[in-house]
Amino acid sequence: MNYQLHNFAVRPTLIRDAVEAWGPWIESQIGCRLSDAVILEIKHNVAQIAVETVLGVEQSRAGASRITRRLKTFLVGAQIPSALPPVLGYSKRPTQLRFDAVFGSDPKPVRSRVEWQDVPVCLSLRSIPDPIVALNLFYQPGPDANAETEARLLIVSRRSLEHVIRLLELLDARDTTPTLTPLRSEPRKIIPCDWEDLVLNESVRSLLQKDFESFWGREAFFRERHLPFRRGYLLHGPPGNGKSTAIRAMMTSRGLSAFTMSLFVPHVTDADLQELFEDALSQRPALVIFEDLDRAFPRTGESKCPISLQSLLNALDGVATGEGLVVVATANEPAALDPAILRRPGRFDRVVRFGNPHRSLREQFFLKMNLSLDYQALGDAVANSKGFSFAQLREAVVLSAQFADERNNEIEGADLLRALDVLRETMVHSSAHSNRAGFTPEASEDEEAA
Repeated sequence: MNYQLHNFAVRPTLIRDAVEAWGPWIESQIGCRLSDAVILEIKHNVAQIAVETVLGVEQSRAGASRITRRLKTFLVGAQIPSALPPVLGYSKRPTQLRFDAVFGSDPKPVRSRVEWQDVPVCLSLRSIPDPIVALNLFYQPGPDANAETEARLLIVSRRSLEHVIRLLELLDARDTTPTLTPLRSEPRKIIPCDWEDLVLNESVRSLLQKDFESFWGREAFFRERHLPFRRGYLLHGPPGNGKSTAIRAMMTSRGLSAFTMSLFVPHVTDADLQELFEDALSQRPALVIFEDLDRAFPRTGESKCPISLQSLLNALDGVATGEGLVVVATANEPAALDPAILRRPGRFDRVVRFGNPHRSLREQFFLKMNLSLDYQALGDAVANSKGFSFAQLREAVVLSAQFADERNNEIEGADLLRALDVLRETMVHSSAHSNRAGFTPEASEDEEAA
């Protein structure tokens, strides 16, 4: 809507003039005169709720912040005036026109987003006595301004003001339930994991756990020295040795949300990478996670990742990361990475190896499983599991439980040894056909125990 506002008017005058332009309709909705109402300026686009609720746009296209997603749980009803059609912003159209998408042969939907821009929305919310009106105002603040200014407003009756403030405080309170949000998807709760649940060698505890925990306590140190308050970790090693579990422990320990995207989806772009960081910044402190970075950006340059290396480097160097973000990437072999990723200090502050567990760690793992093994059986299990990953040790315990169940008895040392033999035979066969089996009997890390 084109509000006819004076270029030299101060901000409160511009806001009042915009609200008064809709005065009769707003008064009819909130149940009082504007003189008995209050205008709240907020940072959230609360009117975004109407995209899905009033206009029937499907949820995946009605992109919204965490705040508006939570606000939907309070929504009873919404309506807009009939005088003018609403103005929506449309974004994220494909960068290249594909004929199969035009003619309908592509099973994947065209990705796009719409965002509510103009026309007020009346919202009825649980816990609020009267309806409230959300209105986004765009205006030119003066002849010397370089761009439009946006004001996001709520118009509420005075008797509802305290209730609305309490609701905003509730919505703004940081949710410490750790969630993982893939790009353009809803957050997913993760299974919590404490550091003490993990069996880690001292190198990993020092380089990852202790560094990560102390980082959050050193914010003042960073600020006082004008250092960027961010961190980067590259976790590497063969599959099945706890990289993903360690990331869950990082999230759980601080109640952090994490954001991620697949680097191998054919139609992702550099703009998608930027959007990922913007989503994370909106909920910082937060994590940004990239999996299989060595496959996405190999030193050979033969990558199937549509995102450019330069865009990734810009993000890691801080152009996109901003303050209060931690980037965590995983790789099987960092030597296979494009050297540009590791060449510059600060892109990854800590490079942490998750190798196959040595003798002492295998013993700790079996003890954590509470298998009631005697000293001899425990020693035999530790010796016979040389070269196994943590995932394979876990599978051996599950298989031994199956053997014990067949006898209707508790797990005995013989069950575990039998399970280890079965898995070793299976994995040796797999290793002959694939170098990603995670089992390399000739490359055990027992030598590192010292």
